[in-house]
Amino acid sequence: MNCGDLELPPGFRFHPTDDELVMHYLCRKCASQTISVPIIAEIDLYKFDPWQLPDMALYGEKEWYFFSPRDRKYPNGSRPNRAAGTGYWKATGADKPIGKPKPVGIKKALVFYAGKAPRGVKTNWIMHEYRLANVDRSAGKRNNNLRLDDWVLCRIYNKKGTLEKHYTADNQSFDMDVEMKPKITEYTPALAVHPSSTSVPHEIHFDTSESVPTLHTDSSPEQEVQGDSKNDDCGFSYVDAFQNDDFTPQSQCYSDYQLSPLQDMFMYTSKPF
Repeated sequence: MNCGDLELPPGFRFHPTDDELVMHYLCRKCASQTISVPIIAEIDLYKFDPWQLPDMALYGEKEWYFFSPRDRKYPNGSRPNRAAGTGYWKATGADKPIGKPKPVGIKKALVFYAGKAPRGVKTNWIMHEYRLANVDRSAGKRNNNLRLDDWVLCRIYNKKGTLEKHYTADNQSFDMDVEMKPKITEYTPALAVHPSSTSVPHEIHFDTSESVPTLHTDSSPEQEVQGDSKNDDCGFSYVDAFQNDDFTPQSQCYSDYQLSPLQDMFMYTSKPF
């Protein structure tokens, strides 16, 4: 039976509550009672990937419902086998009891991971699994059979509302966003640059008693004194030009800076008054 075989009235929408799913569908299915409108398909849900299931549903637009058997992971245990298709379903959150005052069913939420555990990639596919409560699922009652439940009711949907697909590394790379860590570079402190003594010009000399440098140039007094001594060594005097002249008086041969012999003699004579 497919969706085209169902005779549904116009405007029909299938949005049952948790209580309606357990009381009117799951309980009747496990008791082998007929359902008025067989709108929920019967498949082995754990043999397929979740993005393959919408095409197998009898009805649904953004969420799809299935009756599915559930097997054990180990022959002598009660743990269910969650491997499905190319990935696995992983339980999340706490179980929710359905029915009052005594719980009739248990609701469990699961997320599909693409790839092999424990390195699977989390997807946006969600499953709500409904199973009957207070059922003896011990291995002795099943004669070491791997079947854990004959029927559980599953609601499948995608959080983004799309039919996104995820592939394992054997086929294609995962179509998932990868988180980039910032690259951390090691901090290296900057070295302080001190000017060397060779970088100071040789014309500038620093005095330890003062912080202001003194600039010595060619016009310094020391060099002027040295220049005068050089002129004295040349052996020329303006008096020498008149020493051998017979027509020039000797008193004119002396300048203001040089005394004549008569002036030297009169300096030591006593004055009459």
